Amino acid sequence: MKNRIFLAACLLAIAGLVLTYSNHFNNPFHFDDAHTIETNAAIRDIKNIPRFFVDGTTSSSLPANQAYRPGLTTLNAIDFWLGGKNEPVPFYYHRSIFIVFVLLAIALFFFFLKIYNIAYEHKNNKWVALFTVTFFCYHTANAETINYIIQRAESFSTFMIILAFLIYFYLPKLHKFYLFIIPVFIGFTVKEPTIMFMPLLFLYIFLFEKEGSFTELLQKKGLQRFLKALLFTLPGIIICLLLFSYSRSKTPENWTSGGGDPIVYLQTQMFVIVHYVNNFFLPLNLSADTDWKPIANPFDDRVIVGALFILTLIVLAFRASRNKESRPIAFGILWFFVALLPTSSVFAFAEVLNDHRPFFPYIGLVMAVVWTCVLFIRKHETVFKKPLMNILPTATCLLILTAHAIGAHHRNDVWSSGEKLWKDVTVKSPGNGRGWMNYGNSEMAKGNYPQALIAFNKAKELWPYYSYVHINLGILHAATGKQAEAENYYKTAISLDQKNPETYRYYGKWLIDRKRYDEAQSILQQGLRISPQHLEMQQFYNMAMQYTGGKNVRLENMLEQLKTQPTADGYLNLSLEYYNLGDYEKCVEAAKQSLQLKPDYELAYNNICSAYNALKQYDKAIEACEKAIQIKPDFELAKNNLKLAVTEKAKQN
Repeated sequence: MKNRIFLAACLLAIAGLVLTYSNHFNNPFHFDDAHTIETNAAIRDIKNIPRFFVDGTTSSSLPANQAYRPGLTTLNAIDFWLGGKNEPVPFYYHRSIFIVFVLLAIALFFFFLKIYNIAYEHKNNKWVALFTVTFFCYHTANAETINYIIQRAESFSTFMIILAFLIYFYLPKLHKFYLFIIPVFIGFTVKEPTIMFMPLLFLYIFLFEKEGSFTELLQKKGLQRFLKALLFTLPGIIICLLLFSYSRSKTPENWTSGGGDPIVYLQTQMFVIVHYVNNFFLPLNLSADTDWKPIANPFDDRVIVGALFILTLIVLAFRASRNKESRPIAFGILWFFVALLPTSSVFAFAEVLNDHRPFFPYIGLVMAVVWTCVLFIRKHETVFKKPLMNILPTATCLLILTAHAIGAHHRNDVWSSGEKLWKDVTVKSPGNGRGWMNYGNSEMAKGNYPQALIAFNKAKELWPYYSYVHINLGILHAATGKQAEAENYYKTAISLDQKNPETYRYYGKWLIDRKRYDEAQSILQQGLRISPQHLEMQQFYNMAMQYTGGKNVRLENMLEQLKTQPTADGYLNLSLEYYNLGDYEKCVEAAKQSLQLKPDYELAYNNICSAYNALKQYDKAIEACEKAIQIKPDFELAKNNLKLAVTEKAKQN
């Protein structure tokens, strides 16, 4: 009967999870979903899957975001295929993510049960494990990860880590073959932090199998236990480092984390961690896109408070490691910090924090908090056996789960539309220019142009050099009939971020709408050279080609004009056109013709240098750039091209 009651409780917990997330299955794509799913042509053909493992260029339509995550791109391609439409359908993505979430919950139950039984075997441990899993899955903050489709990488990679632990726990005969590392390989292709399994396994072996204590490391016995745990996990750590190195080699050079000074980023993380812990206990300030900025002053109050807070938790973990019964607390706290290392250390990212990042770390925190409460109740067992007091733990647990379920259900609703999500961001993160811009997008989509303009201007005020703000101001002005202003905004966007294909996409579309097809063709060619997998840009380019009869009218006009009016500037423009088309040899040829008419034309030499760089003929590139700088010593563009040529030549040698 007791087993039936427990099974019923398990089924009820899963039913509650389904009910909690019942309103999220049709939530739309948001934020980075755009370039990884919506405009990514690579995922639209499931036959492309082998290509995903060649390098990272198929992971996104934005070159700066093309990380090597072939497993993640594969999952996206499969869900696109399951959708059976010409466009990706969010429902199929959410369904797959939720299935993995439920599987993670089941795996976590056996994970927590193992840890708890090692520490203190008790008949009620299965109930404690069930509450721990349910607390984690219902937790309001985790709704940020489950709703954000491209962050399926977090939940899937976490599932692989827990699966690796289960293989290690329950199939000990496989230890000598190291087969427990197989899920790590799979998870790594989805998200790199999966390799944190190995330091976590080291902690488990040291604390539970070797019964080590961090307070005894200076003693011979403690050091021996530490080294034995390290010796077993060392091959896996080396394998994971090789995996990371392999991933870096497959990541395109144009990828960037977007972060700044690693030291500034690290000291900022001191208080970011305080924020994450605060969100664990009071998830009332969740934001899809925060406005936190790096803290440059190492003596800032927030840095000092954060450092003291972290030190306190580490001291608690070390003290908890001394006793067998309290080691789940130590393991949980250290799990939290180890799992945060990829995003909260010296690896600087564009955003100093994201509220979806603690999904994996919260497993450790929920373990530590729940087991602390369990030990407290067991220590005061006589008190909790008294009438009324005996129902207090159960009532408190149910209250906590209900509160988090309601909170997660509410966050699902916030993610249900761009308008709700980005309005929420402007309220909770008013200093985030991207938040204001996206809120403006949602208002513009409704036709509320005055409110959209207010939001866009606010975004431009906060982030004046953000190219997307100028793109959207261009779209808004075009929609309200102010075409000259619109074109200026599009051109400004390109000048601010020449490596962003979106700037070319929207300007090219605007040019097509104005029937300026030859110009559109040239602009879209530049964008496609940056991002060949950009679906909409491909479509717009094909449209422009249709209207020009498949010819490059702009190029033909240039050649025709040069027949009657050969000028140095004319050949220079022709050279640039060939460069944009990717015909670098003809670019050099046209630039040399320009030099025949104007021998001291530094711009022509610079074009030759750029073309030879593209052709990887660096000696010729260096020669051309040096001539350009000799003519114009303050020619910064030529200096940059010369620096590139010298650097790349050194790599060849």
